[in-house]
Amino acid sequence: MSSGNLTGKAAIVTGGAQGIGGATALRLAAAGARVLIVDVDAQAAAANAQTIAQAGGMAACMIGDVSQVETAKAMVARAVGEFGRLDILVQNAYGGGRDRAGSAVDVDPRAWREGMDLLVGALVLGAKHAVPAMIESGPPPGYDPGPWQGDGLRHGDPPPREVGRIVNISSVHGILQAPRSLVYETGKAAVIGLTRQMAVDFGPQGITVTAIAPGHIVTERMEEMWRQNGDEAGFHLFELHYPVRRTGVPGDIAGAVAFLCSPEAAFITGVVLPVDGGLSVQLQENVIMDLKDYILEHPQLKTHVDRRPTARR
Repeated sequence: MSSGNLTGKAAIVTGGAQGIGGATALRLAAAGARVLIVDVDAQAAAANAQTIAQAGGMAACMIGDVSQVETAKAMVARAVGEFGRLDILVQNAYGGGRDRAGSAVDVDPRAWREGMDLLVGALVLGAKHAVPAMIESGPPPGYDPGPWQGDGLRHGDPPPREVGRIVNISSVHGILQAPRSLVYETGKAAVIGLTRQMAVDFGPQGITVTAIAPGHIVTERMEEMWRQNGDEAGFHLFELHYPVRRTGVPGDIAGAVAFLCSPEAAFITGVVLPVDGGLSVQLQENVIMDLKDYILEHPQLKTHVDRRPTARR
C-alpha cells in the first residue's frame, strides 16, 4: 500500500471515519504513515481502519469528542502508545447542528459556545497535547537533513526540522462569508488565524502548521443529501460555480493534506491553501450572470438543500 514518503511517521486524523477525514486517513496510510482515526462514529471509524489494514496499511481507531480535554489527551497518548511516536495531526472533526444556524440575533449563546468549542477550541486542545509529543518524538527514524545550507555563511547549529506537521481543515466559508451562518463562518475564519499563530509559535520547534479551505466537497453525507433532494440540473448548477466545472470529492482534499505532510512541503507553513476548484478567485458578478442564465433555462432544478413540497392531504 505504501508510496513511502511518510514511512515511519505516525498520524492522528480527527473526524477520520468518513468524508474528508476518512479519505485523508486512507491517503496518509497509503503513503506509509500509521494512522489513528478519532471519531464519534464507532462503526464507520472501525470500517475505515479495516479498509486501511486490508490494503496493507496500519491504522487504529478511537471514539471520542475532540472538543473535550480528556479526548485530546487520550488520542495523543493512544497514538504514542500504539505507534511509539507522533508526527502528524490533521484536525478535521466537526458536527453541525440546526441550532447553530442564523445571525448573532438568532443563535442561542449555548449553541455559539458549543460550536466554537468544536470548530476552534478542539484545534487548540489538539495542538496543546500533540506538540509536546511531536517534540519528544523528534524527526522520524532515519531522517537525514543533509548539510546546513543557505546563502552566506551558516553559524551555529541548524534549527529543528521535520519534527511535526499540523494541518487544520478550514473552509472557503472562512474566506468568503455566507448569510445567517454565524457559528460556522466565524469558526472557520478563526481556524485561519489560529493556523497562522500556531505556525509562528511552533515553527522554531520544527513543526509546520497549515490550513486547507475546501470548496463544495461531495462526501458520503453530502451525496445522500443530493440523492434525496437534488437532481442532475441542480448538481450542474453547483458545478458551474467552479472554473474547473466540477465539485470536489474527499480525495481532492486528502491529496492536499498528504502533500502538506510530506518532506516536499517542509518550507511551507502558516498558509491557507484553498482546494476549491478556483471558486474563491472569481469575480462574482460574472458568475452570477452565467448562473442566472442557467437557472432561467432550467427553472425546475433541485439542489441538495431544497426541500421537496409535501403532498397535500
